[in-house]
Amino acid sequence: MKKFELDKIFEKSYLSALQTKIKLADTNTLIAELGRGSGKTTHIKAARIDRVQNSMPGALLTLGAATYRDIFSNILPGVMEYFNEHYERGIYFEVGKEPPRHFKKCTTPIFDWKHSFSFHNGSVIKFVSADRPESVLGISTPHGFFDELLKIKKEFMMERFMPTLRADRSKFGHSPYFMGWSGFTSTPNFETDEDWFIDLEKEMNREIIDLIIEIAYEIDFRLYELEIARKTLDFNKIKRLERFINRWTKELNELKRKQLLYIRASSFSNLKILGVDYIENQIKSTKDKDLLYTSIFAIRKLKVKDMFFGKFGKQHLFDDGYEYRYIDRLSAGDTIEDSCKHLRYYDKSKPLVAGYDPGPFSSMIFAQQNSNKKELRVLKNIWVWHPDQHAEFAKKIDDFFSGGKKVLYLYYDRAANQKDPEWKKYYPDYKEHGINDTDAKLIKQELQALGWTVHLLSPKQKTIYYSQHYRLLNILFRGRDKRIDKILIDKNECEALVSSINHSPLKRHEGRIILDKTSERLPFEEQAYNSTQLSSAFMYLLWGLYSKYLPDTDLGSEMPKGAGTYSS
Repeated sequence: MKKFELDKIFEKSYLSALQTKIKLADTNTLIAELGRGSGKTTHIKAARIDRVQNSMPGALLTLGAATYRDIFSNILPGVMEYFNEHYERGIYFEVGKEPPRHFKKCTTPIFDWKHSFSFHNGSVIKFVSADRPESVLGISTPHGFFDELLKIKKEFMMERFMPTLRADRSKFGHSPYFMGWSGFTSTPNFETDEDWFIDLEKEMNREIIDLIIEIAYEIDFRLYELEIARKTLDFNKIKRLERFINRWTKELNELKRKQLLYIRASSFSNLKILGVDYIENQIKSTKDKDLLYTSIFAIRKLKVKDMFFGKFGKQHLFDDGYEYRYIDRLSAGDTIEDSCKHLRYYDKSKPLVAGYDPGPFSSMIFAQQNSNKKELRVLKNIWVWHPDQHAEFAKKIDDFFSGGKKVLYLYYDRAANQKDPEWKKYYPDYKEHGINDTDAKLIKQELQALGWTVHLLSPKQKTIYYSQHYRLLNILFRGRDKRIDKILIDKNECEALVSSINHSPLKRHEGRIILDKTSERLPFEEQAYNSTQLSSAFMYLLWGLYSKYLPDTDLGSEMPKGAGTYSS
């Protein structure tokens, strides 16, 4: 048969060796721990969703994440990109609204089409999330999909989701995906992320997986031959190929339904598409080795003991910080506004307190105290870098906290009071523009222009030494002093802060305690997550609120020079 005739039968597309292996193995349960750029969403996850829903027409499936907001913001766009590229919306699938009449009905009644992904064969995907455990109540599903497992706690998966895998076997039991699940994730950092799922790798039977891949390849090859035979009306060959395919497909499905595939791969797995230049650029631009190892090389980083926030742990994070009244009004595929109105623990009638770390890279950490519960809830981190400075920073703050009480109590270190602040070197003509003030006064001025009342609480701040910060942090995060608020950080809205805390190494030099701030030499675009910038802003907030709980001898003693923003 001529080449142009084959092109009429088959659509050509490229899959990497990794993507091909996953497609061939396609076991009952799949866990994919993949590096950046590996085609996780468009070529692996979305394609797997398509195969599963096709295998169980009329099934109610689930698509989950750590937060319901993640589904709208991070997961659906990539999944929809795949389906929009390969199919016609409204013909094959529909998102966020009731499907057309020609779509078959789901075996489970659907009452909220705004938050669903439906298919022409009656299969429907319902959204669920760990921060909304009620979202899985009463669900009976034959298969579930989850993204970014490193953000999802084991308790939710084992105690909430797994019991939902109880769909009607008489309707869906024929499928090799029945009672299985698919999980996708980046490589976890053991200091900050959930890592329970890596133990499942031990359950994989590599010999059977290899056998499945071999059989699946032979079947796929014969399916290719079968299409050609049908076009050429070669009835003898059609009969022979169909016998082989029917026999071995049944055997293959039986093998698949009992197996788990755990696959870990770096960005190199998609090198032909990404190109060597991509990897080289990532290595050059990603100065933080931890980030490079986990996001590109898929190497699991070991736990580091000597960190400046030594007593900080997962017990100081909360992941139920979203109020979903507004998001529930949206349809799947809509864009979610980045706003304080989604924050469950933000009291719009009360002022904010914040820690401020100024400079060419400027950051603030925003919080509110609850005196009745003895809590400090850290709600948001916001930052800008050169050329954006005070005016742009104030605008970002005002945009996010729009609708709340515009009152801010601001703590910072002595650098924000400097008469010759660091930003001046970026604006050599500052005098011509009338800019001649401290960082603290400038940010206050810009916020006041937007209607804020700003109280500067550190106008005469003395040098805060590293050892003082360190001792205070140990007191606060140890949590033994009942007079002091419990520190709780929003895991989702303050993801950069949490990462910064875990990128704050402790150094000891000649008996001194030092915060290693060399990470602040990284390119500006990498500093939020991978430097001590945000953690420094957080320390100034904590110092302003709680330094009074340090012993008087600690506050009054001479110590080695420490946490000056620009003197590190």
